[in-house]
Order: sequence, then C-alpha cells, then structure tokens
Amino acid sequence: MLKFIANKLKNYLKLMKDLRSTINMSKIYQLALIFLLCFASCQKDDDIQDIKYVTDAGTDALNIEEFKVQLNASELKSDEKGIWIIESGLIDEQVFIENKDNPKAVFHGLPGEKYKLIWKVTNSKSTALDTIAVSFNTLKIEIENLSPSFYKTRLHLQVKNQIKGKWTVEGKYVNIWNQNFGGTSIPDEESPNIKFFGLENTPYKLTWTTKYGSKSFSKTFEFNSGVFQQEEALEDLALLGDWSRVKKDNENNVISIHLGGDGYAWRFGAMDKYPALQSLTHLKKLTLYGDGFYTFPEVIANKYLDLEVLDFSGNAISKLPENIGNLKKLDSLTIYNNQDNKLLPELPASFGNLTNLSYLKLSGMGLTTLPESFSNLRKLQFLDLEGNFLDKLPTNFGNLVMLNTFRGPNIVQNVPASFSKLISLKFCFFFSSNANPSLPGDFGKLVNLETLTLYGKYKTLPKSFTSLKNLKQFQISGGSLLTSLPDDFGALTSLETLIINGVPSNLPASFSNLKNLKNLQLTGSLQNLPVKIGDLKKLEYLAVDGMQIKEIPESFGGLTSLKFFNAASNQITVIPASFGNLTSILTIDLSYNKIAEFPNSLSNLSNTLYDFTIRGNNFREDELKKLQKLLPKTRITPY
Repeated sequence: MLKFIANKLKNYLKLMKDLRSTINMSKIYQLALIFLLCFASCQKDDDIQDIKYVTDAGTDALNIEEFKVQLNASELKSDEKGIWIIESGLIDEQVFIENKDNPKAVFHGLPGEKYKLIWKVTNSKSTALDTIAVSFNTLKIEIENLSPSFYKTRLHLQVKNQIKGKWTVEGKYVNIWNQNFGGTSIPDEESPNIKFFGLENTPYKLTWTTKYGSKSFSKTFEFNSGVFQQEEALEDLALLGDWSRVKKDNENNVISIHLGGDGYAWRFGAMDKYPALQSLTHLKKLTLYGDGFYTFPEVIANKYLDLEVLDFSGNAISKLPENIGNLKKLDSLTIYNNQDNKLLPELPASFGNLTNLSYLKLSGMGLTTLPESFSNLRKLQFLDLEGNFLDKLPTNFGNLVMLNTFRGPNIVQNVPASFSKLISLKFCFFFSSNANPSLPGDFGKLVNLETLTLYGKYKTLPKSFTSLKNLKQFQISGGSLLTSLPDDFGALTSLETLIINGVPSNLPASFSNLKNLKNLQLTGSLQNLPVKIGDLKKLEYLAVDGMQIKEIPESFGGLTSLKFFNAASNQITVIPASFGNLTSILTIDLSYNKIAEFPNSLSNLSNTLYDFTIRGNNFREDELKKLQKLLPKTRITPY
C-alpha cells in the first residue's frame, strides 16, 4: 500500500510541476491538492516512510524586462547543500549565476532568450531536483529626437538608456559629433548622444546597433533633410543669439556678421565640414579681419552675392579667386596688412567687375601690378594702395572720376597722363621711384585737390600747378631736388601747410601772397627769406633750419601769430628789432648761427616766450646777462 501511495504521490508531484508552469497556484494549495488526490485514490495506511526526497526551485520567472532575476528556491536545511544548474538556453559570457549555491541567487541571461534552470539539493542520504523556467524580454532601444525646430539638415539624437553601441548611416553625410560633454572620450559614432550633420534634400537612415553578449540589437531613425538654414550656419559659428555680432533684417535674414579675431571664423574656409554656411546668401556685411586665413574662402564669391561690405584685412592670403568679380554689389572692400609676410602680387582681371566699389583699401599687400580692368571702378571714391610697389598705374586710371582720396603706392613709372582727369580728387599722395619723376603738364586741372604729398626726386613742378586754388596742404620730400618754384606760386592762396624738402636757393616774390599759410617748413639750400615774409599774418609755425640764410627781414615782426620759429644752423648775424612784435611767440631756436647781440625789443616777449635756444653763437658773457634781464621768465639755453 505504501508503495502504491508513493507512486501516486510521485505522479501527482509531476502533474503539479507541469500545472504550475501554466497556472499560478500557491504552494500550500498545490500540496493540499496533492495529498487530497493521493488519499482519495488509496486505502488507509499509516506507513509512508518510503516517499522520495523532494525540493522546491520556486516559481517560474517569465518576460523579465531586465536581463537578470533573483531566484527563489526554498531555504536549505542545516544538512543540505544546493546548486543551480543551467539546463537549456543560449549561453555565453553574459550568461551566469551569481553565488550558484544560494537558493536566492541572481541569474543573468540574454535578452529575448528562454532558459530552464535546475535547483539540485543533496543531503547525506539523498538528492532532490526541481526546475523552473526563466525568460527575458528582447532589448528595447529608444532613440529620442532632441533637435531644435530650426534643424532641417541636422539632428540631435540620444539613445535614452545610454547603452553602448555604434551608429551607422545610410546616405552621404557631413559629420557626427559626440554630445556627451564632460564624459569619457569615445569615438563620435559610438556616442549614444550625437549631433548629426547631413547634406541638403537627402534621405537618411541612422541605425544604432548594440551588442549584449553574443546577441545584436538595433534601432533605426529615418530622416529626410531639407535645405541648409541660416540658424544652422549661426550655430556652426557659435553665434546663435549673439546679437552684438549678428544683425538680421525684418524678414529674419542674417545681413551682418562680425567675426574679427574669432576662433570660429576659419569655418568659412571649410565648406566640406560646414556646408550650412552656404545658406548666408542674404549677407550684406561680413567682417573677418585677423582670422588667420591663408586662402580666400570660396563661399564668399560663390554664394554671398548680396555682399556690400567685406573686411578681410590682417590675414595671410597670396591670391584672390578668379570669380571675385561676382560680388557686383560690393561697396566697400578692405584687405590690408597681410600677415606672415605673405604677398598678394596681383589682382584677377575680374576685379574690374566690382563696379559698385566706392571704398577700397589694399595697403601693404605686396601688389606689383594692377589689371587694366581696374580702371572700370568708376564709382571708387577712396583708394588706399599705400605700401605696395607697382611698376605703373593702369593707363586709363583717370577713368576713376569719382575718386576723392588716393593714398598711392610706390610707382616706378610716372603717373599716367589720364591722372589729371581725376577732377574729384581732394587728397592725394604717392611715392615715385623714377630717377626723373614728373607730374602731367595739366596737373593743375585737379582744381578740387586740397592735400597733396609727393615723395620723390622732383626737380620741377608743372606751370599749371598754381591752378590748384583749393590746395591747403602741400608736401614734397623724399630727396626732391627742386631748382625753382613757379613764379606765381603765391597764387595758391588757400595753402595752410607747406613742407618742402629740397627748396631752391630763392623763393619767388609772390610767396608772400600765401595769406592763409599757418605751417611752413623748408629744408634745402635757401639763402634768403622773402622780404615781405611779415605779410604772412596767419603763420604759426616756421622751420627754416639747416640752410644758408644770412638775415631775417625787418618785416619778420609782422608775424604776430607766430608761435614757433626754428632757424638753427644758418648764417644769421642779426636779430631785427622787429622781433619784439612777435607777441604770440612761445619758442625760438637760433642756435648755431653768428649772432653777437640781442635787441632790447626782446623784452616785449618776456610774458610769452617760454624757450629761447641760442647755443653755438658769437655772443659775449655780458650780452648773455643782458638777455637774461630782458627775458627773466624765459628758459634760455645758451650752451
């Protein structure tokens, strides 16, 4: 009978084992049901000592989200030992049991896999086995789109659970950037948090693939790009929201960018990496001075055709693109002071297509020639070519009829005859390297000229020169060898400043007609000052040092506005009494002449004359003491 009951018990235990994999009963209910069935099918017998040894592995664990689960076998008795065994299921290095002799061990499995585990318990006499089923859900990958609304060709994607993996992309793209700021450095395509840069109007599939043990899982994000956006370009330049360096018009188009000396400006020259910069087609003003460019960015002449102002100074370019002439709306162009000793020897022929230019600064660029097309810049008003060394100016340079400021280069050949057509010219200077330089004979046609500076070995001025009625400042230096000035030089009645290095031995009588002259500086071989020099009533500064002047005319006292007088290193013997009439004088330098006496009239200057230098003259000690009494407040330098 006992054997019969034991067999029945065994059968019903097996039956319950199968049942609990499909229904969820409590252990107590299962055991009660087993014993009820056993006792209902057999006769009464108190001897049950032959029932086999049993154990309980706990309940099945199905559809687990994480890839580990804590097992729940029955506790071991003092004389028992247990061990968990993986009977079936895919096994690799990620599949294992922590503390496998613990009934509450943690089992690690693979996503999407099912396992059968055996809980084996032994004591000194017997062994008991029980099994449970464990299954894990597949690995879920969630990709979150964090892209701002203005993105049309790029994405900001993040794998939500930040698992390890790698991106792959279907479709040609620009770049992928790692957005895990402050984290461990990893390759960009292995970052779960990326910024993706695409091209225009391109379909993309971005797939994130991860491995868990020997299994691979992936998730794809599909994206159809649009056209490059101006905000995307501003993001590339780190200018989003920076309204101190970015200006927009009423239609929200970017019209001005200022990036002088900025660390992001170089990206204008890297269209392969930052193609979104092509979208800035509404730009009217662009400042890129001192940004370390060695080549002129192609995007400027290719795309920024509305550009009106471009400042590209302080870089190191050696050429301008052939299509620079595309910038037909350009009004102001500044490219000067090339760095790293880079030279820009010539301009492309298309430069003459910039017919709207009114301001052009190309100083210090190493130019050696200008294209003949340069003469097409008929709207040019300001031109700076200083610090360049040209063989010549274009033949038709005079076509620049609106030019009012010309800061010229060093020119080997003389300025062309057409130069006299620059009737709007007000400011002009240039160097001449010619061994025998000259100005066009009709140079006097430049009737609006106010400032003229000439550097070169000029021997004469054309007769028409005195027609420059509006000339206020005239300087000629650089080794000039003038043999004479035009007889009617005094006709330049607007002159306020006159500086002549290389003045001839005599000045024309008409010189005293320069009634508005304030600043007069002469060097050369001058022997005599004009007899009527006192007629220059507005003269404030007079320097005639280092020449051969023998006397100062009596009319000198008429210079009542004179504040500074330097006639050092001449041959002057007498100071006229009229010096006492120089009521505005502050400084006089008569050192290294042949003066022996000082007129008493100098006492009239005691309240105004601050500095009187007389060293290197022939005066006696008593004459010096006399002078010191006449000018007690003046700093006198006798030695």
